[in-house]
Amino acid sequence: MTRISSQVRRIPAVLALCGIAFLLQQAQAMTFRTSSIGYHTQAAKFVVLEDIPSDQNVEVVLYDPNKRNPKLPVLMGAAVFKIEKTRVYEDTTKAGPATKNLLLNFSDFKMPGTYELRVEGSTIKSDPVKIGDYLYWDTLKPVVKGFYFQRCGQEVEERTLKLFHSACHLKDADFIFPPKGMLDGDTGQDVIGGWHNGGDYAKYVTSTALSAARLMSMHEWDPKPFKYFRLEYPLFEPGYGSTDDLHHEIKAGLDWLIAMQRRDGAVYRKVAGKQWPGKILPEDDEQRRFIYGISTQDTANAAAVWAMAARDFKKADLGYSVKSLLQAEKAWGFLESRPEFLVQRSDSDFSGSGEFINPNSRTDTPYRFWAAAELYIATGKLKYHQYFLQHLNEISLERFSWTNPAILGITDYLLYAKNQDAKTADTLKSAILRLADELADSAENDLYGVGLSKYGMSSNQEIAERAAILMSAYRLSGQAYYRDVASRMASYFFGVNPMGMTYITGFPGKAVAHPSHRWVEASGKPVLGYVVDGPNDYATDGKTPVNRGAASYADDAAAKLVNEPKILNNASLAFLLAVLNDAYNVSPPEETGPKSPLEFELAPERPKKK
Repeated sequence: MTRISSQVRRIPAVLALCGIAFLLQQAQAMTFRTSSIGYHTQAAKFVVLEDIPSDQNVEVVLYDPNKRNPKLPVLMGAAVFKIEKTRVYEDTTKAGPATKNLLLNFSDFKMPGTYELRVEGSTIKSDPVKIGDYLYWDTLKPVVKGFYFQRCGQEVEERTLKLFHSACHLKDADFIFPPKGMLDGDTGQDVIGGWHNGGDYAKYVTSTALSAARLMSMHEWDPKPFKYFRLEYPLFEPGYGSTDDLHHEIKAGLDWLIAMQRRDGAVYRKVAGKQWPGKILPEDDEQRRFIYGISTQDTANAAAVWAMAARDFKKADLGYSVKSLLQAEKAWGFLESRPEFLVQRSDSDFSGSGEFINPNSRTDTPYRFWAAAELYIATGKLKYHQYFLQHLNEISLERFSWTNPAILGITDYLLYAKNQDAKTADTLKSAILRLADELADSAENDLYGVGLSKYGMSSNQEIAERAAILMSAYRLSGQAYYRDVASRMASYFFGVNPMGMTYITGFPGKAVAHPSHRWVEASGKPVLGYVVDGPNDYATDGKTPVNRGAASYADDAAAKLVNEPKILNNASLAFLLAVLNDAYNVSPPEETGPKSPLEFELAPERPKKK
């Protein structure tokens, strides 16, 4: 009897232990989604705590592991901030017991340092959470350096990462549609250089033009911090030292665009082979390359970016500024001679490369409109202003993208045009602010702060450009609300998403490790700074789960519709990081007088904080 009663007495204790184990198992399922790069001291600071049992209440504190505990001074570690601003989102997407997600807002805490988030009464904690003043600036460098790793026609080297590939695609490309007046025996021309668009080694005028435009627009927004910008090129980088690092990288794209212009001003569309390359290094892609036909869309895009270069290179390289303006006006001259939409297509357009021509569009007005805006700002000529004003009603106001880049012409007109039509400017400013309000409202109601109802192709680029609209609204209105929503959207790229993923290769923590890029796949070595396309509800690659919103993603090289890095992704994110840095930090006053290369190298690496 004694033995039996002893066992009976143990049963409640065993049940209690099982209950505790069950609760701990539930607690262990909770996951923090935080930004891997941290949070700016003055910016919005949001994290997500996922998979909380619906019937469980939790309290979260910000914990400093390096602070001495006030209750037990012999111990290190103490809570420094209790997070009371929360919002609950019921999760109906997962099978099993009902769960909820908690949006945590600790924006009021502004002390720099490295912390943890902890669920009180449990062992649940986040990865280290950094709070500082230069996270946007420090992250900008590898994102822009990603352009160097897409270079074509030269050796690419990064010693610290032990990355290298030989000069690739060094043969002249042949014309699909030979221009008139070619000499006997000529079949092509030198179009070496530029940037590969992504992992397939093709080069496109549209993506190059829009990417270079975004890089210049972030410099034009506030040029002063870029005196301190270093991309740490190899010692024998061709042409290095003639200008600052940012403009040196931009010229790599612009020089190739110049090579793609025809004598009459028209611009060819792309350079690619007729077959998709295998998983080989760039220098091993020895197939015959072709220059594909012209289009008015590509000609207009090139005209727009050359007009921007005419403004942006004035101080960096005056001769290049003048040359760019000549190229832009030459391209506009062709557009004037061909007012109708024109594209030369080939049977091999999709056999070895993609196409940046919208199959549902029969107009190039958004591209001409953008070109007219930039040319008017650069020259002040009446004909460009007239085109801009006359075609304004034909433009759909939406995010900057290759299908409609017009909004950059509008924001540049508002920010930089010296002689604006006052009524038009007021109307455009109001329209930008209304669009920004709509985007901010949808972002505010989204657990992860981005506001997309559906995730399509290149969703990461779309999110960055939505945030860019908010930053334009901030610049035009001075309202910090837009800036803070944009800063929250930036955190999405670095882990505040359902995947907990940083969508840039080579970053610490859970970052993209298997991009769909032939150089990475063939070499087996990681590349720092590639921004991948991101989740896609409509992916058909067989690797990506579909119709799962921000969870429609797979870090797999075979997931080509979500995990390919592209230069326009890098450009859009770079712009967002640069303007957020400008919004939260202030640069030192601009110094007068010319700078020698030595003085340039000795300049500090960071702008001053506000």
